[in-house]
Amino acid sequence: MIDSGTVTYFSAKFIVGTLMFIRIASLLSTAPMFSHSSVQPMHKIGIAALLAITLTTFFWKEQPNINLQAWYLVGLVAKEFLVGISIGFCASMVISAARFAGGLLDFDIGFQTSLLFDQNADAPTLIGELKGLAALMIFIGVDGHHFVLESLVASFRAVPLDTFVMTGSGIEIIIRLLTTVTIVAVKIASPVMVALLVTNIALALLARVAPQLNIFTLSMQFKVIVGLIVLFITIPLFVMILKQMMAVFQNETFQVLMSLNPVRAQ
Repeated sequence: MIDSGTVTYFSAKFIVGTLMFIRIASLLSTAPMFSHSSVQPMHKIGIAALLAITLTTFFWKEQPNINLQAWYLVGLVAKEFLVGISIGFCASMVISAARFAGGLLDFDIGFQTSLLFDQNADAPTLIGELKGLAALMIFIGVDGHHFVLESLVASFRAVPLDTFVMTGSGIEIIIRLLTTVTIVAVKIASPVMVALLVTNIALALLARVAPQLNIFTLSMQFKVIVGLIVLFITIPLFVMILKQMMAVFQNETFQVLMSLNPVRAQ
């Protein structure tokens, strides 16, 4: 016969595994590569369940016993979801910056001109998706997916399942990351944007010299040609910026985890 103490013990450990699963699943829903639309939801659930079983066994003695009261468990579920989302959000910011830079270039080159006439038009961000996929390839090439798993394991030591502290430093780091995303996006897009600005100035001068030319039609063709040429030339610069910023964002991700640590927060 199994006594009530054993049942209570294993019930608490089951709750620990469930909370770990929620943190892992929420991280996989936002982390690079794992959150891509090509990864089926059932595969994400399977990966999350496998990692949860492994980490529950690994952290069996380190995690505290959980209070089984319903209101307390609801708060812990919300906390685990928030922690997992935060880790994945910080890890995916570089790819978001690359996609944002591509979106800026789509507007500047003219691939999304239809949105100027119809805001509801389903115009794809061509360069945005291209840069996003290129950034994902670089992320995998520098073992970024290993970093995501390492940060996940570190989070269970930095942020125990039964405690949560959101300090002012953590909020400050997240705000700084959002600002850095915009700066990185402008850095990535700046060579093409400068080239297109020079092209627009040259076309404006040409319109004054030869007013009989249809500059509006010519500008659309010239901007696409110049934009794609400069985009191709600046590929090494794009790779260099992304590699540097990935290292920066990895450090910032661990700083966010440390800001959620209740011991360091005191």
